[in-house]
Amino acid sequence: MNLHVMRLKWFSLLGSLLLLVGLLVVTFQKHHGFALSIDFAGGIKIELPKTDKLNVDTLRTFFEAEKIAATVQVVDKASGNRMKIEIGGRTQQDLTARADAEKAILEKKGYPINAIDYLKYLIQHKLLPANAPTVEFSAAEQVGPTIGQYLQNNALYLVGIALLLITIYVAFRFRFNFALGALIASVHDLIITVGVIGVLQIPLSVPVVAALLTILGYSINDTIVIFDRIRENVHGQEELGIEPVVDKSIMQSLTRTINTTGTTLIAVIPIYLFGDEGLKDLAQVLIFGILIGTYSSNFVAAPIVVIWDNFMKRRARA
Repeated sequence: MNLHVMRLKWFSLLGSLLLLVGLLVVTFQKHHGFALSIDFAGGIKIELPKTDKLNVDTLRTFFEAEKIAATVQVVDKASGNRMKIEIGGRTQQDLTARADAEKAILEKKGYPINAIDYLKYLIQHKLLPANAPTVEFSAAEQVGPTIGQYLQNNALYLVGIALLLITIYVAFRFRFNFALGALIASVHDLIITVGVIGVLQIPLSVPVVAALLTILGYSINDTIVIFDRIRENVHGQEELGIEPVVDKSIMQSLTRTINTTGTTLIAVIPIYLFGDEGLKDLAQVLIFGILIGTYSSNFVAAPIVVIWDNFMKRRARA
């Protein structure tokens, strides 16, 4: 079986570009941008125990009736005894304003004037019956916009440093054209994965950034395997040209690539299917990123190596 990937090198690169444009168009035209988690946008995170009167469905219905934009999830899917409420920065400001407007009532009931305690007041006195036990939040924290911006900047720095280190490593271990291919493939993986995140409206958060960095490591590992094989095959076969050597190298690495991708997905898919709701976003990002990384190693990084090598040869002959 002969694989002629390099005959389709421009088609594969054009396909990636069109996919990226499509993902970004959907993200910004349909969804008006990316969804940001509390980590990046600021807001409130609350955890509380589940009871007969207080569960995910009743909270979601109550918040909708009160016109409070909140995300309610089960934290521990196995036991189902804990719930998490996340409220964005704008809604937090609205709650603080409402608390200030009802200051007299809150002070009479013994509640501090802030968004978290106002939320506790609403649940206690508007959702639960009069004889219900006092609501206690097991955890509650506020993330301000300054902290959110700080986390966003740090996330960008981490991704930038990772890309720089990958490029330097490949340049020293191989050649410049290999480093260029690895860099473009890594950026390709990041942008396409972020585009998928935008289309699915997976909230951008610190765990999602960690998943993106994991994808970078996975992708560059797959790319390095193919680059190693190219370097081995090119010795003594310079007369054949770079394209058939790269095709042969991809073909020789194909079984290993399929096995590695398959076994990694076997580990990640159960997390998506059976994990807590908070883990589903992380697993989704990893699944798409692994598939995109596998594609880019063969159909982005390798073609870039060939295109640059051919360009330099034409330039040398000119």
